Amino acid sequence: MVTLQILFLILCSLSQATGCFQLITPSKWGAKPANCSQPLRDVPPEYVVIIHTAGNPCRTHADCRKEVKNIQDFHMNLKGWCDIAYSFLIGEDGYVYEGRGWRNEGSHTYGYNDLSLGIAFIGTFVERSPQDVAWKALRCFLNFSVKIGYLAPEYILLAHSDVSDLVSPGEFVRAEISKWPNYKHSFYVLDR
Repeated sequence: MVTLQILFLILCSLSQATGCFQLITPSKWGAKPANCSQPLRDVPPEYVVIIHTAGNPCRTHADCRKEVKNIQDFHMNLKGWCDIAYSFLIGEDGYVYEGRGWRNEGSHTYGYNDLSLGIAFIGTFVERSPQDVAWKALRCFLNFSVKIGYLAPEYILLAHSDVSDLVSPGEFVRAEISKWPNYKHSFYVLDR
């Protein structure tokens, strides 16, 4: 009975969030079956790492679905990973594409894969910022994730470049998220 009540609450929350963002599940974007399901170490996770995919941008739903499929193919076939690296991806169409999801360990950020959500903007953002609709989707998605208990309320938001030697997600993205209340700079290094 408790499970049905929880499911009902999640469905109610999902229906309320549809005006804010739309979640595209792996079956809806045409994902291949994953070869892994290692759970996150901490649930709900206390970290969110913002990344860019360093590939082609997309602005339409059809182009974003195609790009997410291409990213999964690259990660699985060329990198040899068990699935797409990211927990979620956001296109400039304003949709949130589920990768490994809220509960599974990613392959996006060394040292943070097992305790964070890795959220990637689709494209490369070293010379520009994502469209406003993508920013709105990210904000709504983070708020929604906290609301349904899939992200710790006091989560720490990091840029990929804060904890790795990469330009991802680009200075335009980093400059924007640095204004957000949950953002922490690179001095925040895990003591493992």
